[in-house]
Amino acid sequence: MEKVMTRAELARSRRQLAQLDERLLRDIGLDRATARFEAGKGFWT
Repeated sequence: MEKVMTRAELARSRRQLAQLDERLLRDIGLDRATARFEAGKGFWT
């Protein structure tokens, strides 16, 4: 059950990452392309 929760949290984090604006992405050291790449990963990775 713990793995399921962890993967659900990861999927949620990736969705949130995709919604960040450019300023926030810069603040965390990412660009839009990297954010899209991460957000597009499946929950199993």
